[in-house]
Amino acid sequence: MSQTLPDLLTGLNEQQQVAVTTTDGPVLVVAGPGSGKTRVLTNRIAYLIQHLGVHPSEILAVTFTNKAAREMRDRIEKLIGADATDGLVMGTFHALGVRILRQNPGRVSEQLQLNPNFVIYDSGDQMELAKTAVKNANLDPKQVTPRRMLSRISAAKSVLQTASDIANEAGSYDDEIVARVYAEYEKLLRAANAVDFDDLLGLPIRLFDRDPSTLARYQQQFRYILVDEYQDTNRVQYVMVSALSELHGNLFVVGDPDQSIYGWRQADIRNILDFKQDYPNASEIHLEVNYRSTHRIVQAADRVIQGNKDRIDRKMTTFNDEGEMIQLRELSDQQHEAEWIVSEIRRLVSARKVLPEQIAVMYRTTAQSRVLEEAFRTSEFRYQIVGGVRFYERREVRDIMAVLRLIYNPADNVALLRVIDHLPIGKGFGPAAFDVATKWATDNQRPLLDAFLTQVPAIANKETGPLPHFSGTGAKAASRIGTAFQILMDKKGEVTLAELYDAIVDVMDIRTMFDSGTEEDLQRWANVQELRADLERYDLVPPAEAISAYLEQVALVSDADTIEDDAAGTVTLITLHSAKGLEYPAVFVAGAEEGLLPIYRAVESEAFDTSAMEEERRLFYVGITRAQKLLYITYAQSRMTHGQYRGSVVSRFVEPIPAESMRRVTREAHRTSSRARDYGHAEPGSFTERAQTPWGDIAPVPKKIVPAIPDFKDGNVVFHPKFGEGTVVSVVERRDNDKEVTVAFKKPEHGTKRLMASMANMDLIS
Repeated sequence: MSQTLPDLLTGLNEQQQVAVTTTDGPVLVVAGPGSGKTRVLTNRIAYLIQHLGVHPSEILAVTFTNKAAREMRDRIEKLIGADATDGLVMGTFHALGVRILRQNPGRVSEQLQLNPNFVIYDSGDQMELAKTAVKNANLDPKQVTPRRMLSRISAAKSVLQTASDIANEAGSYDDEIVARVYAEYEKLLRAANAVDFDDLLGLPIRLFDRDPSTLARYQQQFRYILVDEYQDTNRVQYVMVSALSELHGNLFVVGDPDQSIYGWRQADIRNILDFKQDYPNASEIHLEVNYRSTHRIVQAADRVIQGNKDRIDRKMTTFNDEGEMIQLRELSDQQHEAEWIVSEIRRLVSARKVLPEQIAVMYRTTAQSRVLEEAFRTSEFRYQIVGGVRFYERREVRDIMAVLRLIYNPADNVALLRVIDHLPIGKGFGPAAFDVATKWATDNQRPLLDAFLTQVPAIANKETGPLPHFSGTGAKAASRIGTAFQILMDKKGEVTLAELYDAIVDVMDIRTMFDSGTEEDLQRWANVQELRADLERYDLVPPAEAISAYLEQVALVSDADTIEDDAAGTVTLITLHSAKGLEYPAVFVAGAEEGLLPIYRAVESEAFDTSAMEEERRLFYVGITRAQKLLYITYAQSRMTHGQYRGSVVSRFVEPIPAESMRRVTREAHRTSSRARDYGHAEPGSFTERAQTPWGDIAPVPKKIVPAIPDFKDGNVVFHPKFGEGTVVSVVERRDNDKEVTVAFKKPEHGTKRLMASMANMDLIS
């Protein structure tokens, strides 16, 4: 049932109501954390449709994650009914780019030389392409690293720079190198009929430039444009939004410069800071009431962020309770930090203050997750790591996805190389045979896959030109590969994706890859089977459309989309960058140390450029504002770096937090090593705990911290990160409470080994 105007405004504060009902002209909404910006966006769209009579197809709403788009659409449908939103264009910038390219196949083919069945390369595919591009440019990959080249290419595309632009403006030899690699990279993309993520933004702009009539059509369609998280837009996104909104001028952007944390992705905070300069007649509305967090957390965040200069000044308030004290905890090292976090979570859950799924542990770098994961793995808690290896990035899943991509786009050479290198069907097809196939494809200007298809008798008989001449095992392998793909291509468009998957597993002999019986292979086979379940979701989609829709959906999945909202009993481990937009009753921000948060490179560059330091402060601000009720900030007195412990000090970002809102627990170091004293290296295991509140002593609590070594006994089943699973044969006590553990490992190639418990990093399984 649709809602009336009073219903759409009921429960909104005065500024939120103004944001919903100010519909004409450009509008900037500066929305602080927890201030209800999503509700404003959804109610505004409902208001446009329900009360202004705007057709949903005339509204474009752009978000930064698929998850945010789904949540917003669900909310709008609850407000005005599912039927009322038919035609509403809502999704990420990348999804919008795909939409524009797919909707204009003729124009795209003519203007951009891109066929309608193009595929979207993920980061792994792009890296493979960059490696080939470096080699094609006659450069040494050891000297010119593909990863750095890919980063430079991405940065160039984000500001609409072509390889020619870089070459023409080159101010150094390195720029010339980048231009050469960039040019080769683009050739390879076009040859594979593929695009990368940056192309999904840049190619629509290029299409608009070359074909103004296409731009005019979209300008006419989208009378109202709404952009969420505007502070995270880069140059090309800015240009796209500006171009699309030029005719009607109804551009509504929501964002918070204090949460701009993606400068390394080329996000430009100036886009939101300069909005009033770009649109002098724009309305500016501030949402300053935080409905998420306690008063102490809101006050702490407000004090922290005031240290930045590049921001729009505002003061956050809240009607929520004072809340519990923020906990600042100093630990001896990263192991102690991880163990303490797990123990504190255990205490919170036992006291029924929160459930495990209401807890998030956040950190600055993915490297920090290793020690945290070790601590959780030996605890009773389930956990999910956000920002780790996603399902679609797992090798066995990527292998089958490569086959699907080739069926859809036979020009996808990166996918073909993966099939040859990774799947059983490619066995026997060596470098010499590959050279034959490549030369034939180049000479005849044909897709590389055609070299294999010509080995199928039915196809070979129809060929009028010369065929590639393979010999020996290469000829047999080429025929095997060609026959398999011909079978699969005949099924494309005729069967469901799940049925196509069954055919792939059969003709590609996939099952034999996982028949060793090891736990690892069983898990990998389970992932492959999970892929089939995922494909079944497309059973109701017409077969001719299913493969394109599925590949597109997979390509646009982000870290935030992988978070399990209903993962009961599961603690979330997540990077601070991935945490933006989320909220949890209890948050632990780990590693709040100088050199880590803020990161060392920001500290180094601060003297001549404060932008990196300001972004680090915004990152800390994002972390603490994810917390609703409980906030913990931890740091280590020493942290293992490059094989040795180095002393650490608490982050400068902690200092502005009001003393009356924070309880601090520190450790008092008794350094017995002159080397540690002279060089700032902390010796783990010699610390005394001292509670303080907020900055003064309460009472000393003596406690000896020693490295955690499991109590290994004969017969225990253990897991070693290198040797895998094994059984303890004997245990011998050594000095310093250490133990020599003899383990018979399950894999024959590792045999029986004697290991020192303190050094082996083994987990006790049972």
